[in-house]
Amino acid sequence: MKVAIADIRADPLGFLQALVAEHGDIVRHETEEQVVITLNRPEYAHHVLRNRDRNYAKRGTPDDAMLTPLLGRGLLTSDGETWKKQRRITQPSFEKRRIDALGDLIVEETLALVERWRESAGEIVRLDHDLSSLTLAVVARAILGSDMTGIGPRFGEAIDAVNRFMGHYDPLLPGAEGDRARAEFGNAVRFLDTLVALLVQGRRAGGDDAGDLLSALLAGGFDDREIRDQVLTMLMAGHETTAKALSWTSYLLDEHPDVAARLDRELARDPRTPFTLQVVQESMRLYPPVWLISRVATVDDEIDGFPVPAGALVCISPYLLHRHPEYWDDPERFDPDRFSAERSAGRPEFAFMPFSGGPRRCIGERFALFEAQLALATIRRRVAIRLVPGHPVEPEALVTLRPRHGLLATIAPR
Repeated sequence: MKVAIADIRADPLGFLQALVAEHGDIVRHETEEQVVITLNRPEYAHHVLRNRDRNYAKRGTPDDAMLTPLLGRGLLTSDGETWKKQRRITQPSFEKRRIDALGDLIVEETLALVERWRESAGEIVRLDHDLSSLTLAVVARAILGSDMTGIGPRFGEAIDAVNRFMGHYDPLLPGAEGDRARAEFGNAVRFLDTLVALLVQGRRAGGDDAGDLLSALLAGGFDDREIRDQVLTMLMAGHETTAKALSWTSYLLDEHPDVAARLDRELARDPRTPFTLQVVQESMRLYPPVWLISRVATVDDEIDGFPVPAGALVCISPYLLHRHPEYWDDPERFDPDRFSAERSAGRPEFAFMPFSGGPRRCIGERFALFEAQLALATIRRRVAIRLVPGHPVEPEALVTLRPRHGLLATIAPR
């Protein structure tokens, strides 16, 4: 089956859903560039990402092509011995005891956002941008020891620009539209490079070991380019996933007032209610920020009797897996109780994989979930968020899964 890349780009989620609905859970098609095999069962994901992960590379994938122009060879995009070294040096910064110690910081930054909202109560805010500014502020202080207050809006604009360019995976877009996209991308990268350089220079000038990730990077034997790639990777990945999770959670709670009311009741009784995590997990099931994971087969392989030739692009979509009716009853329904201990028992590990899986499972998973829970609880206990009626909300599959038209909301103190 031949499929044009342009047709896939026009509606990636619709294409994937139609593909598995018509052809099943393992499908081969061809584009102008290569053979593509789409996998849609947990055991298939387990095979590629864990059992045979050495036979499936990130280098040469669309993920690699989209992210490398911005991130270079940071932890998300490197491989082999380089990746192992990066993982070894960064891993201690994400240990549970270090993440747990960040609770006060997360609450402090969230309360600062709540206060800004209270000062403009009744005005329409761009909720998804505000949440991105929040998660950027948290990750900058928590992981890099830097205060980025005031930089958030410009950072958000730069991220929008690089997402538009990278997400469409079309660096050769012709004409005025292509020129504009490339110019925006170049300006955004220069801004982000300058920002990272200032963070690194400031730390070097201070000469202190703050015990955070930036200190570990500076002491890890990396050159300036490697440090730039790692810092930008952590800023991008460390804030983007959590921001999108909080954005989609806010949307779903607005759409389901019964769930929102239950969450608010439980938070009033116990700010640490486990239901908060269930709400975040269910939001990430329906709208996983990382909606597609791809690898290139480096050798011939076979999955459930299906041949996978060397050089084939192998795609696994959490967006599809999280809606597989064999593992999720009424999969389109927003039901946080799916993640209760009782209902989660026996569910295959790779049926839910918003942070990928295997050796390259996201290093920041614990941090992202902890931050999302704590920020959501802090916000819900102090303000009521109402999305603007009639404003369109639909997923757009770019680098991450984001609301195409943003989220507009009004905020009222409780």
